[in-house]
Amino acid sequence: MDNREKLDALVAEACEFAGVSLVEMDMFRAGKRRTVRLYIDKPEGVSIDDCSKVSRHLSDALDLDPDVIEGAYTLEVSSPGLDRPLKSVADLLRNKGRTIRVTRSTGKPLTGKLLEADEDNLTLALKGNAGNIVVPRSEVLVAKVDVQI
Repeated sequence: MDNREKLDALVAEACEFAGVSLVEMDMFRAGKRRTVRLYIDKPEGVSIDDCSKVSRHLSDALDLDPDVIEGAYTLEVSSPGLDRPLKSVADLLRNKGRTIRVTRSTGKPLTGKLLEADEDNLTLALKGNAGNIVVPRSEVLVAKVDVQI
């Protein structure tokens, strides 16, 4: 098992321990240090305590096996944020039932309640009883939760 596979396994274990799902993991070099950034989520939303649990659990595991990340590193754990693009099917399904805004390659944005998502299509209930529409994912440039203030 290489270091990336070990890191993935430790991250999965930390998320399971805290009762959250991993949305995305980024690892990059920032100066002399590596930064490991985790975005986590759960249906009722992520709290600071959830982030702390994941961070502590993962930090403890990395301390036990310092070869997983060579050298100094920074660990960041947070919620994905409301304005983050929904990229994967899992991202979309976590937001099923919410109103999303989809920008298509045709340039015309759509806003509607996300009813279903799979590898090929999104199904939205359009606002104002305009009915449902199936949008091929190949046409989707960006999909985001439509934040109403």
